[in-house]
Amino acid sequence: MFVGWAILSPLATRSGWAAGPVRDTAAGARGWILWVALAIMCTDALISLLPVAFESFKRLLRRRGATSETEEYGRGEIETDDRLVPNSWVLIGLTLSVCVGTLLVSLVFGVENIKPWASFLGFILGGLLSIIG
Repeated sequence: MFVGWAILSPLATRSGWAAGPVRDTAAGARGWILWVALAIMCTDALISLLPVAFESFKRLLRRRGATSETEEYGRGEIETDDRLVPNSWVLIGLTLSVCVGTLLVSLVFGVENIKPWASFLGFILGGLLSIIG
């Protein structure tokens, strides 16, 4: 917080990056700091996600070399295949949820306020970041 308000805020104001009043969230240093803080948090979360993605990728490569039954019981899974939710259901549900959510955000806030691509990106990043926290 100290670095943001004592160093970055005056720097942004003097450089013209945040030309409005300091407390203005649209054109002032407050809004500029919020976007920088959001970028830092998202970057931190995505960097934290890399080990999870790397382990999943390694597990996927190992699974190719082993039979699915050996791999499944080796991980301690006790459910049989007939009791598991099919991957196609998960993908269809995820796709429908994101499409309906994007549509609802557009209807509530308007396409001119929140672009559909921004809503879509928000759902994707939210899903990725939810793995961490």
